[in-house]
Amino acid sequence: MDLRPRNLTAKQIERARSWLAYQPFIVTDDFQTGAGYSFAHKADPRETPALRFDRGLWDDEQWRDITVSNRALAAMYDDFVAAVATRYPGGSLLDVACNNGYMPVKAETLGMRRCIGLDQTDYAPSVKLLNEVLGTEVKFVFGSYDPLRHRGPERHRADVVMAMAIMCHLPDPLHFLKYLGGLAREAVLFWGQVVQTDSYLIAYNPPYKGLNRFEGFPHGFNDNTRISRGLLRDSLAGMGFRNQVEIGWRPEWLPQGLFVPRHPDLEGELAGGSPHIALLAMR
Repeated sequence: MDLRPRNLTAKQIERARSWLAYQPFIVTDDFQTGAGYSFAHKADPRETPALRFDRGLWDDEQWRDITVSNRALAAMYDDFVAAVATRYPGGSLLDVACNNGYMPVKAETLGMRRCIGLDQTDYAPSVKLLNEVLGTEVKFVFGSYDPLRHRGPERHRADVVMAMAIMCHLPDPLHFLKYLGGLAREAVLFWGQVVQTDSYLIAYNPPYKGLNRFEGFPHGFNDNTRISRGLLRDSLAGMGFRNQVEIGWRPEWLPQGLFVPRHPDLEGELAGGSPHIALLAMR
């Protein structure tokens, strides 16, 4: 999201430099944020990813790569939100792991209303800043899904509930899907890795310390949690979300190979990672 046309004040720029990070924003000609560069250029983007970028700290080629990668990530995010906004004009959206608030704010700029961001980190200052700059009215809720109790905040339901790259860090994916379905009046938008089989499978990587606050068995299984395509689709259909549309990869996004690894068989996929899919499941 390019904030430069909004003519941010010096105070707003200072706040943006402090609060924006993981999601792709251009704040000034010389400062931008986003995880796209680490996705594209780091062997393991979990390891101290670069998220904030000052022009003076990078050479011309690096700055070009930073800009291209983060704009590609923004294009992907924008397409996800547009897929929802065009189907539910004036509807509401809840992002259950909203980070800086990119998704609900973008949804309101596209005509949706009463959008909400939920996160276990207090991103209220980010959302407040974006509302101020963009003229949106997104509400931030401080809270998260709790895999120990298989529950999360339940007061804030919406027409569309979005879960972006969050189930991969949870040990109880089916309970989490149930939680999402209970909050969504009309649709669920899921984005993450999915094992490419119609059989019913759940796969985990070994626990990765530091990804979340839960440790020990079974809650420590928090890395690259994946369910199979068949289990995802049938779980959503079983909750009433039977009209399912996959949003296919587009050349404007980050390179396809980053999100669609190729493996000769299921064992290779389970060991090396599964393709990311964006699935919009509607009633």
